[in-house]
Amino acid sequence: MTYPAAVRTLCDRLPEDLPWAITASANLALRGLPVDPGDVDVVTDAEGVHRIADCFSDAVVRPLVPPEAAGSPTIRSHFGALSLDGCEVELMGDVEHRVDGEWVPAPDVGAVREFVTMGEYAVPVMPLDFEAFGYRARGDNERAALVAKHAEGAAAEARR
Repeated sequence: MTYPAAVRTLCDRLPEDLPWAITASANLALRGLPVDPGDVDVVTDAEGVHRIADCFSDAVVRPLVPPEAAGSPTIRSHFGALSLDGCEVELMGDVEHRVDGEWVPAPDVGAVREFVTMGEYAVPVMPLDFEAFGYRARGDNERAALVAKHAEGAAAEARR
C-alpha cells in the first residue's frame, strides 16, 4: 500500500499555515490500529481544500465539488481527489455529518488536530473521538467500537 508515501508528500508540500489533518482509515493505521487503508482522507476547511487542490493541481483526479453535489446521505463537504504516489487522496473541506436528521459540522481542524510520528514526520491527524463519532454517524458501529477501544487504551497508557 502506498499511503505512507502519499502522507509524506502531503507533509512535505503543504504550507505550515494550512489547517489540515488525516482522517478515517489512514489515521487509524498511523495510530497502529489493524486496518488497511485503501486511500488517504484529508480534512480541512473550505478555503484549505481549495489551497490543497491548487498546491497539487497536477495531481487532481476529481475536481472539487461543493457539498450539495458530493452526493452522500450521511456526510457532506467540499469534495475532490488527488493521486499522489499511486494512492488516492480524498479532499474534504467543511465536513458535516448527518446525525438524527440534522447536519452537524466537524470541529475546527486547526484547533483539534493532533500529531502522530511517522518516521521523521509529525503527521496531523484528527482525534480518535472525532473518528468514532464519524463512524457512528455513518452507521459503522463496529469500526466506532474499535476506535473507542483503542482510544481508551491510549488514554490509560498515557496516564501511566
